[in-house]
Amino acid sequence: MSFQQSQITEIQKPSVSVINAGPVLNDFNPLKETVKPKVACYCRVSSEEELRLGSLENQIIHYTNYIRSKPEWIYAGVYSDKGKSGTDMTKRIGFNRMIRKAMNGEIDIIICKSISRFARNVVDTLDIVRQLTEKDIQVIFEKERLNTKNVSSSLLIKILATFAEEESRSTSENIEWALRKRFERGEVMAGQLFGYQITKDKEWAIVESEARIVREAYSLFLKGSNMAEIARHFIRSGYKKRSGEIDWDSANIRSILTNERYTGDALSRKTCTLDFRTHKTVINKGHKPQYYVEDHHEGIVSKEEFQKVQEKIAADNNKATPKGAYEKTPFSSRIICSSCGKNYHRFGNKAKVVRWRCASNSKSHLLCKAKPIEEAKIEALLVEGFEKRYDTEKRINDGLLIKQLIKELSSAEAVREREQNLLRVELEKRLIAENKAVLSNQDTDKVKAKRMEVEEKIAVKTKLWEDFDKDHHFREASLKRLKALKGSDKAINQILDISFIRAWVIHIKVESPFLFTIKWLDGEETVVGQLKGGLYDGAK
Repeated sequence: MSFQQSQITEIQKPSVSVINAGPVLNDFNPLKETVKPKVACYCRVSSEEELRLGSLENQIIHYTNYIRSKPEWIYAGVYSDKGKSGTDMTKRIGFNRMIRKAMNGEIDIIICKSISRFARNVVDTLDIVRQLTEKDIQVIFEKERLNTKNVSSSLLIKILATFAEEESRSTSENIEWALRKRFERGEVMAGQLFGYQITKDKEWAIVESEARIVREAYSLFLKGSNMAEIARHFIRSGYKKRSGEIDWDSANIRSILTNERYTGDALSRKTCTLDFRTHKTVINKGHKPQYYVEDHHEGIVSKEEFQKVQEKIAADNNKATPKGAYEKTPFSSRIICSSCGKNYHRFGNKAKVVRWRCASNSKSHLLCKAKPIEEAKIEALLVEGFEKRYDTEKRINDGLLIKQLIKELSSAEAVREREQNLLRVELEKRLIAENKAVLSNQDTDKVKAKRMEVEEKIAVKTKLWEDFDKDHHFREASLKRLKALKGSDKAINQILDISFIRAWVIHIKVESPFLFTIKWLDGEETVVGQLKGGLYDGAK
């Protein structure tokens, strides 16, 4: 029987019902159609050139407009970092803040220009993407046109992340090869060195006014003066550094006394990078070849004098008492001198009385007359400031203060982001107004002045925002302590110390050892202490 003659039996299709069917997902939104996703973007610039051209701010404005132009999205912020490398995740404060918010459910979709901007380390990239995916958070890479919600993209992301890391490795190896060849040819890589002017033709010309200071440093050291004494002598003499400042210190003098280039020779590769991932620079103690070029340029001091200085430094080092490791405290880099603008540093870790001193004053009282402050006094004034800010003496024991403090710390990041976003929107409006004025041949002076005014506000706020972002762990620690309190508001006295109050403090400006201005995380300021006569010591 032929096929045409055969009898065909029709097979009935079975009846299929779908139970608890989920929503149909489109290619871009894995969430319920009735719920708008919260969308954020991550931007990073990695070179001084990009920063100079305003690339970061341009990216921020672009992605802010892009996200807001989508009615089906909710704007969740643009997070950014600036730095030479994307391989060190610990320094990417904006990135870490974004991931933290995403994991807390405040972001559903993250847009990034490319995988290399996200992370150039395969392990970090895949680990972070995995964590986000487990929380149903998408990451969209524009350049590669990848969306992590697509299962088919996961393998491609791994491949491209590997390529990104290999690109970083290859770039590092190429730079290493080029440097080695230049060193082998006897080339010396250096910026401008005090005492010399390096010309366009790479000739090293002696600057006699500076060379005289270099020779004096060598002479004084060989006559018995130590480095600190030489620095103070230079300050008293008004000798200027290349920066125009006269704030010489022991490190500056040591740099002069140990640099063989002042003899006319040049040692290349004193430091080196061991790992392209971390970009950490270390002193080259045989890790990589070094290159010594004799008589590369005219010397300022003789080689014999230089050698005598090195022998004396070595002998002094053998006699010196080893210094303890630097101890970072909650207020490191946050206590500022109102007179010179320098930071206060902590001294006397092993002494009975720990003090903080202005960095300029610690070099010489000629630079700044600010007196040292006992750490106990700082703590007392901080407690006074906290009590003054929250009017704790008039509080009744109803627990409202504890609730207020918890609310402040919990909402601090949202308040900071709102302030930043409002200023960015204002800048955007000013830019549009300026563009309109240009296109219509109108006078742009007024609109330009308004735009620059907003830019100045952003520039001032940026440093405060950066400091705020660095303080996340302080806020988290104080929030944890607050939530553990039981009883009335009086229980706060149990935890009212520097570490606890630090969560609210951006910086402290020291007007005198008796008078501080505390800037809080919301931008408000509180003056504490009392004015005792003169600005610094109450002697007037």
